[in-house]
Amino acid sequence: MLKPLVFSVLLALAFPAAGQDHSAHDMDHEAHEHAEAASETDTDAPTAAPVAFAVTPDMAAALDAGGEPVAVDVLGVVCDFCAKAMNRTFGRRAEVAATYVDLDLKTLNLVLAPGATLPDGEITELVRKSGYRLSAIRRGDAAFEGGRIEIAAS
Repeated sequence: MLKPLVFSVLLALAFPAAGQDHSAHDMDHEAHEHAEAASETDTDAPTAAPVAFAVTPDMAAALDAGGEPVAVDVLGVVCDFCAKAMNRTFGRRAEVAATYVDLDLKTLNLVLAPGATLPDGEITELVRKSGYRLSAIRRGDAAFEGGRIEIAAS
């Protein structure tokens, strides 16, 4: 009876973050540096075929309203916390009508508000401040070259 209790305590001490919900943390992710974030863009990266553009219901509505799709290939984004940080960074921008980070495809998908602009240099800087680098930005029809994936509302 005592062995399972001791084992549980030792396990909890060894892995204190196991099972914790990181969404409650309000960490300044912009200060978080990833090892591969040494440069703003990875110009030496091999050019891969464009990946699919993930579209949430909010993004579909923004596209239907005339928004411009922008697909950003982000290097190193691997966890929900990272995705939430980038969604928050870009979602606060007046130019951005909708945003979605696809962790499987390693893309930041944006829909700009109709008539709004967000230059590549600003996107690059915002991604860099989030602790990442990017390898490509595709706009308009080019954002859909890899296809379109519909993401159900969560």
